[in-house]
Amino acid sequence: MVSLAVIGIGGFGATHVEAALRVADAGLARLAAVADTRLEAYPETVAELRARGVACHASHEELFSQHRDLDLVTLPLPIPLHAPMTMECLKRGVHVLVEKPPAGTLAEVEQMAETARQVGRLCGVSFQLSTSAFFRAACDAIRAGKLGTVTDVSALCLAQRPDDYYARTWWAGKIRANGRVVRDGPLNNPFAHMSQHLLSFGGAAQGRVARPLSVEAELYAGHHIESEDTDAIRAVLDTGPTLRFYASLCSRDNWLTEIRVSGTQGTITWDNERLPDGELAVADGTRAPMVQGGDRGGTTEAMFRNFIDVIEGRAARLACPVEDTLAHAQLVEVVFAGEHITHLHGTDFVRRDESSTRDGSPQSARTYIEGMERVAREAFTTGRLYSEVGAPWARPPHRAQ
Repeated sequence: MVSLAVIGIGGFGATHVEAALRVADAGLARLAAVADTRLEAYPETVAELRARGVACHASHEELFSQHRDLDLVTLPLPIPLHAPMTMECLKRGVHVLVEKPPAGTLAEVEQMAETARQVGRLCGVSFQLSTSAFFRAACDAIRAGKLGTVTDVSALCLAQRPDDYYARTWWAGKIRANGRVVRDGPLNNPFAHMSQHLLSFGGAAQGRVARPLSVEAELYAGHHIESEDTDAIRAVLDTGPTLRFYASLCSRDNWLTEIRVSGTQGTITWDNERLPDGELAVADGTRAPMVQGGDRGGTTEAMFRNFIDVIEGRAARLACPVEDTLAHAQLVEVVFAGEHITHLHGTDFVRRDESSTRDGSPQSARTYIEGMERVAREAFTTGRLYSEVGAPWARPPHRAQ
């Protein structure tokens, strides 16, 4: 049975702990231990884990010194720690599942992939939507030629992020933190799933993840942060399609996500509210759901199960090996070249809402870019950038290769 450990139990680490306990309860693995430098901050979690026989350690060094038979370690850690901790764990001889994004720079992701190759261990990245039934069905449809030649892969991603989102941790909203590159923003963190998906769809017909050849990028910050919170990105991919990514964390819409994959003979559409199963429309007018009910997957637990199956020989391939994220890291690298971010905080285009929540309890202040939803929708519909649809706060794109 696979022996696993989780390093980092706070924040999103709680999701990893829950997933680890579920696969343990299912008899698929044994959760041997967890580690966190702030164990005292999570007394209830620690008490539950110890009651279930899970060792709790105050450091990863202590964990490794007392558990020499581990097969798999999962790393839901701050982004700046992803690369160094992944490589340390790999060199200790264990397989690693690290949270997305794999790292802040392309060079770090390349080092992670090379380290895994050298030591002969698996390294996966928890882009958990890669386990979803929609993702698998869409890739199958593209490979089967149901769309003809894919010409365009687009995503629209809108959400709200209050001030306490950026106050929750030392690296939030930063380009660099403690001397390491983070690039925390929609492209490389909350909506990284969507941009990773687009690259996967763009290369599915060729059996690989597509890479960007040239990029036009508009980056904006409505919040008073170092990094961006609003993106309009258009990239030509090396497999032929054009990638279009529109995102903002300064929207009055909370967590609206849509994907469109267009081809010469059909279109795949998906959104988290109207079409959670996705839809395939082909040239003759026929429309059909991508997923016919059942388990949609797309969870951290599904990533755990996939990794365990690969270790034990029941599956041939990780849902998202680190090699599959190199293209995403390259896209982020090119988009952030020169750090051409237009800061809108304090201008007439930004609104602040410091009112209470609907139930009357206090809430952290929220920041909105005026007209963000209309601008993003028009850009997504027409394939243009924010500056091209006439957003008054927009600037011409940064172009790079």
